Amino acid sequence: MARPKKVQKVKEPVRIRQRKLANGNRSLYLDVYVKGVRKVESLGLYLVPEQTPIDKQQNAHAMQVASKIKAERILALQSHGVRQWNKVRRSCITLIDFLKEYEQEKFGFSASTLKGRRDLRLKVETYQNETCQPDTMLANVDADFCRGFIAFLRYAKNSVRKDGSVISNGAAHHHQAVLNGALNKAVREGILASNPLKSIGSKEKYQPSESIREYLTLEEMKAAMAAPCPREDVKKAFLFACFTGLRLSDVRALTWGKVIKAPDGKTLYIRVRMQKTQKLINLPLSKEALDCLTPKDNPDEPIFTLPASASNIERNISAWMDNAKITKHITYHCSRHTFATMMLTLGADIYTVSKLLGHANVNTTSIYAKIVDQKKVETVGLVDNFFSNQP
Repeated sequence: MARPKKVQKVKEPVRIRQRKLANGNRSLYLDVYVKGVRKVESLGLYLVPEQTPIDKQQNAHAMQVASKIKAERILALQSHGVRQWNKVRRSCITLIDFLKEYEQEKFGFSASTLKGRRDLRLKVETYQNETCQPDTMLANVDADFCRGFIAFLRYAKNSVRKDGSVISNGAAHHHQAVLNGALNKAVREGILASNPLKSIGSKEKYQPSESIREYLTLEEMKAAMAAPCPREDVKKAFLFACFTGLRLSDVRALTWGKVIKAPDGKTLYIRVRMQKTQKLINLPLSKEALDCLTPKDNPDEPIFTLPASASNIERNISAWMDNAKITKHITYHCSRHTFATMMLTLGADIYTVSKLLGHANVNTTSIYAKIVDQKKVETVGLVDNFFSNQP
């Protein structure tokens, strides 16, 4: 009678192992061995000496978590292979851990951008806790998850106000946009095949609300230039921004060292990295813009010495506009709106204006084109009104 063949036991590619520590605890780690390649991954989980029922419960939970991670790694190995271990580990990252990394990318991003990422992560954490899915893997984020999060934003509480009010439509749209950016990054890293948020129709998503963007017309610009301002440096800085489109943070950081002469020997332009977006732009300076600049002996000294307080600047601008008989609510940022509408009114194409403003997407610039188009309609209406009033 033939001897039965011995069944070979298939070795697991990933095993949970323990390492004894000096304090008596045991740390858990994964021992991965596939096709002659070994990888080791510490899990940050520990077993404690079982002296009480609570110790037993804690150890059981640690082993449960370790087994879950082990199963995820085995599935990821089937997709990527052990030689792409970093991809294996990245594919098993949770959405929250990925968002924490996303909010800590300090190089090249402004404080406001990183705050927006942190606010998104907190909202996602709240959503996951409310829906009992706190450990959602990034690789498992799909269109349904995104739809659920968008629906959650409709009743999400405002964390700043204590009256129980929900966040505004603008805040919800911002969270949605930041999530879109995070998912795009996951696609670039190969964790996601595609961005699931992009598969959702526009009607299901938040749309940006068109805010009223105040700006000065050419006639109002002339009136403002002729009117006195309590602080001349504020007036010059505001007018300079009207002729360049720079934000207040960029105007504050401007030095003569950033003013460069073009190869033609005549044209001057500024080479500046925008504080908000960290985008590097080259901006030619018009005669009107140059007239606003104050000479400095030190090329590294700020050209404009403005009040440290933004509210101080706004008070000066308000008084200045009163002197110019301008009744619009004009703030410093309106200078950027003024530059955009002025360029488009004078015939510049929208793509050039978009580059001058440092916009990443021409769609952002299109709001100014709509303003100019509306003014054209109103101007044509003046003709109709004139002839309709003739006897």
